[in-house]
Amino acid sequence: MAKLYFKYGTMDASKSADLLMTAHKYENQGKNIVCLRSNLDTRTEDGFIESRALTYKHKCFCFNKDTNLYDFIKNQNDQKINCILIDEAQFLTKKQVMELTEIVDFLKIPVICYGLKNSYIKGELFEGSKALLYFADSIQEIKSVCHFCDKKATMNLRIKNGKPILQSDTGNTVVIGDTQEGEDYFISTCRKHYFNPEIKK
Repeated sequence: MAKLYFKYGTMDASKSADLLMTAHKYENQGKNIVCLRSNLDTRTEDGFIESRALTYKHKCFCFNKDTNLYDFIKNQNDQKINCILIDEAQFLTKKQVMELTEIVDFLKIPVICYGLKNSYIKGELFEGSKALLYFADSIQEIKSVCHFCDKKATMNLRIKNGKPILQSDTGNTVVIGDTQEGEDYFISTCRKHYFNPEIKK
C-alpha cells in the first residue's frame, strides 16, 4: 500500500544522504524512481540532489511553488514509477502537499519527503513541514547531535555576524544558508543551546 512519508531532521542530519541511499537501493533493484527538489535551494547544482556526506549525486526535477506535482507525475507516461523522493520538502506549499496525498491515494505511488521541521525562527514551522506533519501517513525523525553538547539536536540556530538570530523582522522562514561557518550560517542545537548558545565572543 502506497504511503506518504515525512522524514525530518535538523540541518546537517544527512537527510539528502539518506535520500540518495534510498534512490540507490531502488535503482539497484531495477525500479524506477522520480527525484524532486525545490528550486528555492540554491546551494546545489540545478537539476541535481547532492549531499555533503556523499560524493554521489542524482538527477532531479526542480519544482517551484506553482508546480502542480500531481499533474507532473501523472504526465510521466514512459514507465511505471515505483517511488517518488523529494528533497527540501519544507519548501513545499500546503497545496503541493495535498497533491502528494492524491499521488499516493489515487496513483498509488509511495512518496518519501525529506526536509526540515523547524525554521530558524522560534516557534515557526515551514509551510510544507506543517502540512506534512498533519497529512503524512508515516513520520520519522533523522537524528543528529547538538553542536554544543551530546543531546539530540532539534533546532536550527542561525548565526549572523557572530550573533544568534532567534527572530526575524520580516517573519520570513525561508533563508537559504549552509552549515559552514561564515558571516551567515546555521548550526543544529538542542532546545537548551538554541536559547542559550555558547557562542565564542
